[in-house]
Amino acid sequence: MSLEITKIETTVSSEWAEQLNQLSLKTGHSLEELIQEAIGQYLDKSSVFLSSESVDLEYFNLQKELLNLQQKVKSLEPLSNQVAKLEAKLLGIEKIVIPKPSLSPSSNFSKLLTDDNDQDEPDEVLTDFLVD
Repeated sequence: MSLEITKIETTVSSEWAEQLNQLSLKTGHSLEELIQEAIGQYLDKSSVFLSSESVDLEYFNLQKELLNLQQKVKSLEPLSNQVAKLEAKLLGIEKIVIPKPSLSPSSNFSKLLTDDNDQDEPDEVLTDFLVD
């Protein structure tokens, strides 16, 4: 089965031409392959040109990006430690500024809680007024 091939010529801006040349160098695909791929995608009949070199290049770029992200995460670790230290200092300051209430044995409230000689309330429940 042979495919008929038709040659199509067009012009593009110098900016597009430069971008295509850069992409060609980066991916290792010819300008013709790139343009055919673009037309194929536009027509939804894409035939991806994945050579082992372009896959290797993409893998290399992803590894490079991963290493870059790992370095950024590592550079954040000292900041995380500083945040933990500041949180500890803040808790210490809060304890000084906002002390927990304590009941000292001499406080009036403490005496009220421990006083067993309540004369205001009887120890027995009076039931004489209840009707049988």
